[in-house]
Amino acid sequence: MADARKIVVDPSAVAWRLGLMAAVLVVTSIGMQMYRLAAGRDQVPGLAWVTLDGEHNIPALFSTLLLLAAALLLALVARLARDAKAGDVSKWVLLALGFFFMGIDESMSVHERLIDPMRNLLGGRELGIFFFAWVVPAIVLVGGLALYFLPFVFRLPRTTAVAFVASGALYLGGALGVELVEGWWREGHGHVNVMYHVLVTLEESLEMAGVIFFIRALLGHIATCFGDLHLHLRPAAEAVSSQAADSDATNGAIADTSLLPRGTGS
Repeated sequence: MADARKIVVDPSAVAWRLGLMAAVLVVTSIGMQMYRLAAGRDQVPGLAWVTLDGEHNIPALFSTLLLLAAALLLALVARLARDAKAGDVSKWVLLALGFFFMGIDESMSVHERLIDPMRNLLGGRELGIFFFAWVVPAIVLVGGLALYFLPFVFRLPRTTAVAFVASGALYLGGALGVELVEGWWREGHGHVNVMYHVLVTLEESLEMAGVIFFIRALLGHIATCFGDLHLHLRPAAEAVSSQAADSDATNGAIADTSLLPRGTGS
């Protein structure tokens, strides 16, 4: 058997690298937007690919991947908690599903489809901070989820709980807090001005920072609560044979007959 090789994952190093990538995206977007405004142009070649105020571009893809990475880590924690017979497995699973949906929403802008129906419900004109009307059901949803998960957060290790709350505050401060101000400004002043792009940049920066900090917190939680993790990669045939042997030893039953001789008796 080949010697095992260890890959060390440093949560802080991961967070710093992700933060550096986010900073590059933010600076690039700011530079391109400032150039466009200074030149008085409606469009600049390449701007659509790098602007933070856009969909289906590089920053949106990066944000989507961050959310999906968090969902994957949450699913891993759920599996580890289940194997360790720890509590709150269902809460970890729900969080994983929630972040998976958030990643899909970031990619497909599902929440924006709520804007027009909610505007109609709110009267349709001069909505102020509720100009982006999707925030209304979002605030209700976030409040309900906060109450539901609060006991779970109190059961977490103190360091993990504080990090989760801080990362949530960063993310929601951008996604909802700045979004409210941004909607008020856009309704009164439009979106072709420096202040609007400052608000968009702040919103997206806080969202990315929140998810990156959350990923850092999840990696730290895994390291603290579960220690070293061993990933054993095996050829498919060997993996199937091993699973059959494990099943036979555990359950006292014959495994997949396609892998065992027939008619040998029990």
